[in-house]
Amino acid sequence: MRDLNFFDPFIDKKSFAFNRMLFLYGILFLVIIGLGVMAAMNQLKINALQKEVNSLTQVAEDPQTLKRVAEIQAFADETDQFRQEVERIRALDKNIQARDIIGESLLDDINSKLPEGVFLTNLSVSGREIRIAGFAEDRYSIAEFAKGLQNLPLSSKSFVSNISAVENYYRFNLDLTLEEVLVDVN
Repeated sequence: MRDLNFFDPFIDKKSFAFNRMLFLYGILFLVIIGLGVMAAMNQLKINALQKEVNSLTQVAEDPQTLKRVAEIQAFADETDQFRQEVERIRALDKNIQARDIIGESLLDDINSKLPEGVFLTNLSVSGREIRIAGFAEDRYSIAEFAKGLQNLPLSSKSFVSNISAVENYYRFNLDLTLEEVLVDVN
């Protein structure tokens, strides 16, 4: 028989026995609870997103919204077409400016070659040809004017086609041909 010692629990140091199975069951329980909480949270997020998708779908399928989207798309297409036309016009303008040899500088050059006593009445341009009509006090001034135009940098040749006496003046027609002028013949 065994003796009972009432002081035995106080004398012996109680050692904590680590039960591995109990620990593994505890971890498994915590993992299952964690997965359940995560599943519940994900389901709540899914439900909230589904409500938002349904709301946005109703807005997107609304006939007024579809009509407005079609109007905006038509306006965007028209704007793109307008931009393309503006770019073509700008390119055409640059091309015209590059070809524009008969400009203010050429007219200034012609005016600088105009001797005293010569008056211009008409200047017409056709492609590379410039026809100048005017009056002069004497024939020498007409010849001086034609020779001055011949020396212009863009001038190919100048030719006085007609001189006629009218009272105290001489009426003349002068043809001036320019170099390097591109002409589109359509």
